[in-house]
Amino acid sequence: MQKHPQPHAAEAGTPPSTNIPAQAGPILKWPGGKTQLLPMLRELLPAGNRLVEPFLGGASVFLGTDFPSYLLLDAHADLIGMYKQIVQQPERVIELARPLFSPHAANEEIYSFVRDAFNRASPADVRAAYFLYLNKFGFNGLSRYSAKGNFNVPWNRSAKTPALPEDNIRAFSQRAREMAVIVQGDFTDAFKLAVPGDVIYCDPPYVDREDAPSFTKYTAEGFPRERQWELADLARATATRGIPVVISNHLTGETRELYRDAECHEVEVRRSVAARAGARRKVSEGIFVFKA
Repeated sequence: MQKHPQPHAAEAGTPPSTNIPAQAGPILKWPGGKTQLLPMLRELLPAGNRLVEPFLGGASVFLGTDFPSYLLLDAHADLIGMYKQIVQQPERVIELARPLFSPHAANEEIYSFVRDAFNRASPADVRAAYFLYLNKFGFNGLSRYSAKGNFNVPWNRSAKTPALPEDNIRAFSQRAREMAVIVQGDFTDAFKLAVPGDVIYCDPPYVDREDAPSFTKYTAEGFPRERQWELADLARATATRGIPVVISNHLTGETRELYRDAECHEVEVRRSVAARAGARRKVSEGIFVFKA
């Protein structure tokens, strides 16, 4: 196992060689975002014609790497719906979201009203704007659903009104139109679509650490342990087809067993370890490389 120093967001390195503004970053606040890991991932991701991401999430890897093209998937229907609307009509999403990103909307009453409206049928463009607002104004950027499929994250109670990331929305839209295909689907669908010349990067919901459970309820179905094993087995099989697979996860006894045939690189990152957003400490994560 190779151990690497702790990365910092400021070490992100040279931005992708496109005409996207250098300051472009993720649109959403997403648990487990990969901004801190980008310097290491740039080193460890093999070269390829296309990067396939089965767990798109906050899209920091898509925005922070430089592959010729991308296939981006996620099982989260509302997340993919928002991204598709941003690709198709970024100015419309900005127009709809702008009134929500103001001090008068930074209160629990408005938040609850928008959340209730979101949980009812809405046009796709309105739903995209609502999802962006709920992500920025909800607790810790969580995306959590009830058994009935209703978004149920509480208001964040922050004294500061989040800013609408207009520049990042426009930059994502331009980059995705030029370089990416975005699909809503299970991670197994991404593996089926991969061909030699592709590189697959997986950022699944993390396994539990020995001292704390991990958040896995990004969708109503969650991500139970058997799905972790399914992903690991699929990664091994795909590497034998000549397609390299890179997976990030907590570094635990379980993940060492899950990815036992992969090359393991250890890195320390700063993560939230409690319900309080300020409760953070360094934890060990692993980047596991199944070489083709």
